[in-house]
Amino acid sequence: MRGRFLLVGLLVAAAVVAGCGSSSSSSSSSAASSAAAQTSTQSSSASSSSAGGGIAAAQQLVQQMEQPPAWKGPTEKVDLSKAKGKHVYFVNLTEEIPALHEWSVVLGQQLQAAGVHTQDCDAKGTPEGITSCLTQALAAKPDAIVSEALDNAFIASYMKKAQDAGIKFITAQSGIPSLPTSPPGRDAEVSFNYRDVGQLLGAWFATDSQCKQGAAQVITTTSSREPSAAEVGGMQSAFTQYCPGLSSNPIQNVLIPDWPTKLPTVTHSTLLQNPNLKYLLPLYDGMTIYMVPSVRQLGRNDVKMAAFNATPVVMQNELAKPSALAADVGGPNQWFAVALADQTLRVLTGAKPVADENVPLRLFTRDNISSIDVSKDESTWYGSVNPICNYHKLWGLPC
Repeated sequence: MRGRFLLVGLLVAAAVVAGCGSSSSSSSSSAASSAAAQTSTQSSSASSSSAGGGIAAAQQLVQQMEQPPAWKGPTEKVDLSKAKGKHVYFVNLTEEIPALHEWSVVLGQQLQAAGVHTQDCDAKGTPEGITSCLTQALAAKPDAIVSEALDNAFIASYMKKAQDAGIKFITAQSGIPSLPTSPPGRDAEVSFNYRDVGQLLGAWFATDSQCKQGAAQVITTTSSREPSAAEVGGMQSAFTQYCPGLSSNPIQNVLIPDWPTKLPTVTHSTLLQNPNLKYLLPLYDGMTIYMVPSVRQLGRNDVKMAAFNATPVVMQNELAKPSALAADVGGPNQWFAVALADQTLRVLTGAKPVADENVPLRLFTRDNISSIDVSKDESTWYGSVNPICNYHKLWGLPC
């Protein structure tokens, strides 16, 4: 039962954590990291004197991340001659979620353009589907297996079996980009940087509130373990850096299957119990769909929200219109998928995997929402960088 519950949660989490139609993020993840590191030094010294320096540092990060992202991807070339004719099997949590479907389509297209044979399996969001797909993948004896939005703890035994069979294993979306050290058998990872997401949301809160309107209420969801933990950690770090001395509210948790029934109640009761509360920070913008109506019903026009994903339906119906949602961090599905293809090709050719593909993030607020057309494909929201062309240059392929 525990495994079934976890995967049901992950099925829905994939829609919100992976993007659910949100895609890449502008202002590269590494830009957020470097800016956060820089502002961290500035704000830590400011915290010993006043919150003013912290707010200035937060504002600097916010302004930077509101801009379209620059290319900060890998520079090392890939020798495709070593990948041609090889076989990659990728297992997707579910093809029903638009973001995950796009990952599979773009990943397959890019690997095939590189001369790699591909095979895929739709796990349909169930534990049985996942184990069936991974069993089929191992039986096919490919050169590499790619897992898309699967929980690493749940599939750890399959990673080990792949390692024992000499099959490479690449995972997608574990929360923080890195060269993986566990579970055994995992060769590479590609992920949005959820710690940077949290850092940016915390910076937005500090900038908008000037650290003078009390602490924000963070609402997490432990149904999505690794990404959620990283995002909360980034928020907490940002609160300390940008609003030193500001007290915090106990973090609330609503499991993903309970969003439709519990988030309206949690929002309503939280605002009634704390009439001075001005900021709600749910981790994912899919949560705001169930929270915004409660804020509206209470007539709390002074309440603001910020979240992650830049999901098209949320951007169109909330951020681009009058609502409590005032900021949304987004991250690009096409960009992410071609980055996943790049990492896979590096593993296939025996090249060293990159620790971070630097798939970017972009902050969308009331200040810059008019600079994009939310009715157009979300890939147009992140500026002029063409990630496919940039990766093809590294692979020796035409745009």
